[in-house]
Amino acid sequence: MMYLKIAWRNIWRNRRRTLITMASIFFAVILAIAMRSTITGVFEKMIKDVVGFSSGFIQIHKQGYWKERSVDNTFEENDTIYKVLGKEKYVTGWSPRLEAFALASSGERTRGIMIMGVYPGKETAITHLVEKISAGRFINDSDKSIMVAEGLANYLQLKVNDTIVLLGQGYHGSMAAGKYAIKGIIKLGSPELNKSMAWLPMACCRDFLSTGNRLSSISLLLTSETRMTQVQKEIAQQVNTEKYEVMNWKEMIPDLDQFIQSDRSAHIITVNILYLVITFGIFGTILMMLNERMHEFGILIAIGMKKKILSFIVFIEIILMAGVGTLTGLAAAFPLIFYFNRHPIVFTGSLGKAYERFGIEPVLPTSLAISNFTSQAYIVFAIAVVLSVYPFYKINRIKVIKAINS
Repeated sequence: MMYLKIAWRNIWRNRRRTLITMASIFFAVILAIAMRSTITGVFEKMIKDVVGFSSGFIQIHKQGYWKERSVDNTFEENDTIYKVLGKEKYVTGWSPRLEAFALASSGERTRGIMIMGVYPGKETAITHLVEKISAGRFINDSDKSIMVAEGLANYLQLKVNDTIVLLGQGYHGSMAAGKYAIKGIIKLGSPELNKSMAWLPMACCRDFLSTGNRLSSISLLLTSETRMTQVQKEIAQQVNTEKYEVMNWKEMIPDLDQFIQSDRSAHIITVNILYLVITFGIFGTILMMLNERMHEFGILIAIGMKKKILSFIVFIEIILMAGVGTLTGLAAAFPLIFYFNRHPIVFTGSLGKAYERFGIEPVLPTSLAISNFTSQAYIVFAIAVVLSVYPFYKINRIKVIKAINS
């Protein structure tokens, strides 16, 4: 305790030097958290946009459905699966879907699209579609109208209350054709999905496809993606796997998973370079502090203070400065990250177009995951702790006369 008091008093004897040292750690923490949160935020956004609106984090469908994705390979809706899902504590919601491909046309323009029949209340609880309406209103169960993605509406030159014509193949080769008034226009984050999605109420979609009481799949929302494999195994043990198939998004969209994994590997190099820069920055401030205090150290050793005790006190000083710098950096980083989470940077021009060519919304969001803050604070603090061992080496090699005359 005595050494702690001495160390605390020592660091405030020269406020300028102390503040410089703390500032180096303070900005290192903010920079590390900002980079980590941005990288994680981009991946979270990508997964949310693509996975949430297409496959779901986990999907239950008929055996072999994902290979063909045909309306003929659907299954009868029943309560058995719903009872199983109701017992899963990590499943926060699910959305039954009836999916099919169709041609959408208006005037002389035509485009192939994905039609998704949904229960509006359950679907928006999973994908929050109601929050993404850019024009019009959200559909309800009894509607005979449709919602279309904004990019599709722009291409077909349609707006709310205009009519869209759908042509496709229904159940067992039947002809699917219908005209629907547009009730709402949805703006999706993924540029590719934004050009090719449309939603019908489940009853209306079943009439269009002549499927009766059938579903293509049930998409699940989880409390955390880290529980995905566990939940998938638990559900697979409780359903008839000869009839149903339980798949996670990584199995359904392996290209996206491989892209994210390769991108993460590339970012490891960038992050390690950042840590190297932080290490040299902190070490430089520690070296400056030691060199400025050589005369002081020489006097203390000359009047009888042991080098080991002096080294230990300086070690405590650096730990205290690192702790204060880390905590203040952590506190300052949160509002910054929170702001850019709510107001992400939007890329325009050629950079924005480059993002869209890869099917990614041209925005740079940040992640609010607590692990991004704590892990980076721990790493920067650990770097400072490791570097604080250097004073032991430096002080034990001091030549008293040389130090006094410095």
